[in-house]
Parts: sequence; C-alpha cells; structure tokens
Amino acid sequence: MNAPLGDALKEYQDSDRSFNSDLMNYLARGYLYSGPEAFIAARPINLEHADRWDDFQFEHKNPDCWFVFLAAGKAKLHRFQELAPFKLPLIGWHRRTDNNIRTYDWDRFATLAKRNGINEN
Repeated sequence: MNAPLGDALKEYQDSDRSFNSDLMNYLARGYLYSGPEAFIAARPINLEHADRWDDFQFEHKNPDCWFVFLAAGKAKLHRFQELAPFKLPLIGWHRRTDNNIRTYDWDRFATLAKRNGINEN
C-alpha cells in the first residue's frame, strides 16, 4: 500500500464514516485519484448548496467549486489541480475538526503553490 493511501485510511480511525462507502461514492459521483504521491477524493459542488457537499443524491447544478473531501500525500491540493478533469473558479476543503468549507480562488491557489515551491519535488 502506498503511503498516501495509508494516511487516508488513518483518517477513518475513530470515525463514524466508512472508507469503503466514501470510496464508492467518489468513484461513482466524484473524482478519485490514488498514486504514489497523493490520494484525493473530490467532487464539483455549487457553493450556494455547500451544506450538501456530503449528499450524493443531490445534484449540484452549475458547480463553481471543486470540494476536496480527502487528500493525503505531498502537495496534495496542488496535485489535484494538475489532475482535475476540468477547472472551476474555486477549490475548497474542510478540516477534520469541522465541516466549514474554506475556499480559494483556483488561479490564486495555483500561483501561491508555485511561488512557495509546493509543486517541486
């Protein structure tokens, strides 16, 4: 097992969530990447309905933000920007301590990552 996947699995220790359930939801209705440098589970959402980021039965029409639910590994959010199937105006995430979505302008985040050497090996 690669290190980012192992780190992602650790996020489920002492959690009510199921890794397998989340894995299947992001495979079917989102975006999932697992590689030697990162593990990423994301989906496009409309921030107008940000409170429904976890409702996979809800269709986010006209999404304006890539919500990264789970990311592990080196430069994970920047890596997602490289891999995302399409660009949206915003990229967002939450911390494991709360469900408040933090957003950043897509281009500004990429510029800051590059300036800070986040994408360098």
